[in-house]
Amino acid sequence: MGKRQFSDEERYAVYTVHAEKCYLCGLPVDLLSMEVDHVIPEALLDDPPKLAEVLAGFGLFPGFDLQSFANWMPACGPCNNRKRSRVFDPTPRIQLELQIAAEKAPKAAALAAEVVSSQKLTKSWNAIKRAAAGGYLRAELRAAICEFASQTAPHREPEVAARPMRLTPLIEVISEAGGIRLVRGPYGVGGGPVGPDVHGSFRCSTCGHTAWNGARCVVCGQMDDD
Repeated sequence: MGKRQFSDEERYAVYTVHAEKCYLCGLPVDLLSMEVDHVIPEALLDDPPKLAEVLAGFGLFPGFDLQSFANWMPACGPCNNRKRSRVFDPTPRIQLELQIAAEKAPKAAALAAEVVSSQKLTKSWNAIKRAAAGGYLRAELRAAICEFASQTAPHREPEVAARPMRLTPLIEVISEAGGIRLVRGPYGVGGGPVGPDVHGSFRCSTCGHTAWNGARCVVCGQMDDD
């Protein structure tokens, strides 16, 4: 059986309800590079006797759905690569993770369904992904980031609500207040004005962004002494 290809909606729901961090090492992860791990490996679907044995060891009913939010957790790449298809021993720690996944599964399913119906959220996230794939943040994506932030803010877990959301490995919006946005980019932390009436002189001539640290654009690295 082939590996499951997770939809953007499923990935976003897993990421959000589990507080935007890797469940194995506990470190924050960004939404774009986060991997969804099957706590009980999906590879066991090809070995029914072994699957039955593992489920019994964890005290789970025979019909437990490995391809569900009750078995999906967010993981960083290094942790997920170390785990791969390894079957955990039924320790209290892993039992707890499965219990948490089960408890949050209804919320995750509802959130995924809500995202499917939200054209604004889907459109803004697709724009952000295109920017990340290109390795830079184009000026026309300012509205997409703002829209994504406004749509996702109500769903963030209380423990991370006050922290910056890690959208991609390259783009991290730290704060935005009073018409000024602070961004962490590949070339450091910088800020600048945002909004529809920002004068063109504030924009980087290369990428169009307004996040500056002195004379350097922190998004593309362009130097501008003017």
